Amino acid sequence: MADVQQMLSSIPAWGLVSNKKSLTRLLEKSLEKGEMVVDLLDGFIQTREQANMADRGGVLFVTGKRILFIGNGPEKGSSLSLNYNDIEHIAQEKGFAALKLIFQTKSGDISFKTFAGASSAGRFIAHIREIMGDEIPLSKKESAQSFDDIAKSFLEKTVQQQFNQMNKTNSSDETDGLIGDMANLNFLFAEAKKIKDAIITTELFKNNSAFRKNVINDLLAISSLAAMADGSITPEELLFISLVMLPLNPEASPAIEKLAKSVFAFDTFPLHYRKDIEDFWDEISAYIKREKVSILGAMLPSMLDVQGYDISVGTAYFDRIAQAYYSFAQCLMKADGKIVASEEERLREIRALIYRKLDGTAQRQNDSGKEETLEEIMEKINSLVGMKKIKEEIATFINLIKVQKARTEKNLPLTPLSLHCVFYGPPGTGKTTIARYLGRVYKALGLLKKGQLVETDRAGLVAGYVGQTAIKVDEVVQKALDGVLFIDEAYSLVPSNAAGNDFGQEAIDAILKRMEDYRDRLVVIVAGYTDEMKRFINANPGLKSRFSRYFYFEHYTPDELMAIFEIFCKNAAFKIDDGVREKMHKNLTILYEKRDRSFGNGRLVRNIFEKIVERQANRIAGITPLTEEVLCEIVEADVPDLDDIMT
Repeated sequence: MADVQQMLSSIPAWGLVSNKKSLTRLLEKSLEKGEMVVDLLDGFIQTREQANMADRGGVLFVTGKRILFIGNGPEKGSSLSLNYNDIEHIAQEKGFAALKLIFQTKSGDISFKTFAGASSAGRFIAHIREIMGDEIPLSKKESAQSFDDIAKSFLEKTVQQQFNQMNKTNSSDETDGLIGDMANLNFLFAEAKKIKDAIITTELFKNNSAFRKNVINDLLAISSLAAMADGSITPEELLFISLVMLPLNPEASPAIEKLAKSVFAFDTFPLHYRKDIEDFWDEISAYIKREKVSILGAMLPSMLDVQGYDISVGTAYFDRIAQAYYSFAQCLMKADGKIVASEEERLREIRALIYRKLDGTAQRQNDSGKEETLEEIMEKINSLVGMKKIKEEIATFINLIKVQKARTEKNLPLTPLSLHCVFYGPPGTGKTTIARYLGRVYKALGLLKKGQLVETDRAGLVAGYVGQTAIKVDEVVQKALDGVLFIDEAYSLVPSNAAGNDFGQEAIDAILKRMEDYRDRLVVIVAGYTDEMKRFINANPGLKSRFSRYFYFEHYTPDELMAIFEIFCKNAAFKIDDGVREKMHKNLTILYEKRDRSFGNGRLVRNIFEKIVERQANRIAGITPLTEEVLCEIVEADVPDLDDIMT
């Protein structure tokens, strides 16, 4: 395991990969003796011959012997092993936000779609060619449009659409216009109102102007990608974009703000405001041109903002905003009453872009400016599912700290008290969440100035060369000063089979020194499996003397796992019936009874929930119109069978 972590930590792309722990374990099991990892890309694999692997998320590894794909979804495991002598060609297809690598073999094509940059993909292919001795022909295919091309075409077609509309013969019939079907018109209006409410009612949108601008830009980017999926733009699509953008008011115009309030005061689409909404497109078009709206990286900036805010403040806006964006894309594609194959493919790409997750190695600070009270933080801790003993231990710990502070104020002698903690127990039981809250508790008590959490692991601390590890440790510690440094799987710093020159010990020595140097500005929390953490603490006298506070995290029960699932559904505005509950509870109970030390708990529920959302999206892709009931309903068929979960 230490050797695998050492290899991965030296690869730049590893820092962008999520689910590092499970992927590392799966990779360790898949690698043969002496097989070295050279490079990697994360993304989605697709193959015609093996339909069960289509659109599976994971990581593609280049090793010294082969190309290896490891899945990181609910169906984890080695999914593909491709020998170099089987590859005839490698083709590249550049898309709006993704790059597709196509490995052409005698038995069929295997494609891998990644959101990594062109330089990362180029380096990945260069490593393959280097291993194969430049024997493999490389072709490049630019069949897909870049985002800039799509956006340009989008604007050109919308301008032409407006020109055609203005030159139509006016009809005295009030219902003749952009949309003749009043039912579809009311549906689009209802969905625009729902999207508006999901976004503008969040504290982040109200109080953060940068986030507000990112939301506007990202929705316009999605507009271009979704509306142009079939190569054309329709009046219905233009109207829906205008409806959604109206309350967001890109130009911050008082007149538009007044118009938005008037329009959305109605329960159904107000026909007498239709011309005003159509005219609003002029402002949207000017804004797109002036701001040069584009997708700058592998993630939507607003979704990056939301994840950072959720992490720092403890909110759950990600699922809510993501679902609003995805509903926007779905409705936009079906605004004209039909959906074609190219739109279904584009919709899958947009969904992957929306739901792409932050890496957990470093988290943002709370920049909301709001000071939390201890009571508010404890209320949030007590609202978490399960963890009864943890909550009691935190309350006891807080009382102990309060007493210590009172004794200090009265110049009474103190008993030794360390704020550093050891969290041990199975994965997915809320250790990172509690660590984040504990930092905020320390801040509320006046023990830390910021209370932010910086999360890292062996890969973020240990370098492969003498003297470099201390530098990496210092970089992480500087980010964590006045807050909490959370070291996940800390036991990997002292591998059970470590050789004498393992740099993990150097990292431990550096951390211990920084804990002493910054005793009033740094709290360290180490976490991992129970047995391994005991071995880790006992392996070094310095560790044992500094960590005296232990928190044990138990497995969630089936009822608690079900409660977590219901929270995920509620946050994303999904409705479930008794059939869904019964099937989910049955699956979770069986999984719980068969659990081993790697049982994923809350993480498992999250993976199943994401699988359910994918299955629901595939099920309703061809339904027109997409009513709110259809968009928000999860049925029993959407819940994967136990075999699908355990595969």
